[in-house]
Amino acid sequence: MRNQPAIRNIIFDYGGVIVDLYPQRTENAFSELGIVDFNRHFNILKQTTLFDRLETGKVTASEFRNQLNLALHANFTDQQIDDAWNAMLGGIRKEKFDLLQEVKSNYRTFLLSNTNCIHLEKLTGYLMEAHGRHDLDAFFENVYYSFLVGLRKPDAAIFLKVIRDNNLLPGETLFIDDSPQHVAGAKAAGLQALLFPAGDDLRLFLSKHL
Repeated sequence: MRNQPAIRNIIFDYGGVIVDLYPQRTENAFSELGIVDFNRHFNILKQTTLFDRLETGKVTASEFRNQLNLALHANFTDQQIDDAWNAMLGGIRKEKFDLLQEVKSNYRTFLLSNTNCIHLEKLTGYLMEAHGRHDLDAFFENVYYSFLVGLRKPDAAIFLKVIRDNNLLPGETLFIDDSPQHVAGAKAAGLQALLFPAGDDLRLFLSKHL
């Protein structure tokens, strides 16, 4: 990073960077329901159109569940699908809140997440129960959830929206994500971008690169 322009803005991914994420748990949960090939439909690197449509708000939660049952040749209840789909979501370690507050005092910070209404509802409940807060908005200048803006990573359009909305200079903006295809998309949009290794210490990671 030292040969790049100085970083003034940081865009954080949510799941896998701030929220601990365990995609294998969702695969295991569907396997326990009898679906042994769920990773053909969804995994960390790719997913079917149905999941894209959920993440861009083009289907409702109810439509998603119905269409997923059709795709899986299953007849799962809404609760079974939600529980399995949410199984990948871990928690947020308390020290990350302190870190995000520190980072915000030195940089303009933003949250950019490929997420969906089912996951966000689960995370909202978790945040209130575990940390007494409704959301993470206080730690960021602006928050972007794919299903609310109708765009998703790694498409350049969602990165360009964040840039335009906030009058950012791409070369002075760092994007941090745990998915290589999203990092590549950010770089294609002109941002500096780093791949965050799953389970890494975010404070140490930032100290190495800023």
